[in-house]
Amino acid sequence: MSKIFGRNPVAEALESKQAIDKIYLQTGSQGAVIRKIYRMAKEQHIPVVQADRRKLAQMSDGGKHQGVIALLSLLPYISLADLVDKINRTGETPNLVVVDRINDPHNFGAIIRSAEVLGAHGIIFSVKESVPITETVIKASAGAVFHLDMCKARNIVDAVRYLKDCGIWIYSSSSHSEKKLWQIDFSKPQAIIVGSEGKGVRRLLQKESDQTFQIPQGGKTESLNASVAAGIILAEVRRQRTSGGL
Repeated sequence: MSKIFGRNPVAEALESKQAIDKIYLQTGSQGAVIRKIYRMAKEQHIPVVQADRRKLAQMSDGGKHQGVIALLSLLPYISLADLVDKINRTGETPNLVVVDRINDPHNFGAIIRSAEVLGAHGIIFSVKESVPITETVIKASAGAVFHLDMCKARNIVDAVRYLKDCGIWIYSSSSHSEKKLWQIDFSKPQAIIVGSEGKGVRRLLQKESDQTFQIPQGGKTESLNASVAAGIILAEVRRQRTSGGL
């Protein structure tokens, strides 16, 4: 992953809207440029991580970092508003995937691969709560990440509420739901929330959902792998949309 060292170079990268994944600041750093970096990073939803001098020295391989290092993204991101607008301009019915606390890069990559293959328009995730796009994620996606719009949201709950305001229906899986997956009408503009490997979709997001459903299971294992569950759900969405409905 490429890096930018130094206060002014990082500030200039932010001003020019370079795709930045994360910024490391030396603990205790102060000054006008530092405040400017903080402000622009917040506006662009870029995480800022405090680090000690030794950590930054290791990251810069001894280069002059001035207490600031930015990690460049491996691919460009799209804002949520631009993503919704882009889909609407195509005239297609929105089909989005919201990732909630997926921390395994292989799972995340597999979800991206399934989403792209099965016709989703984009992935919405939070780098504060999910793994960022790394070389491992890209490899696990088999390159699908380069063919799918990726939206890095500051807060997933706020992102879901924005989608609802745009007329997009929110669906999520829940083992307690009375509805089966194939009983849900996926013909509407929609976003599917995919939950974490261990805990599933958090309760707050289930409450924000217009409809929950369950994937019926017949074995003794407690739950499906997150990427497998995502593939099953997206395959059902694809089946309905290409066969005329339920």
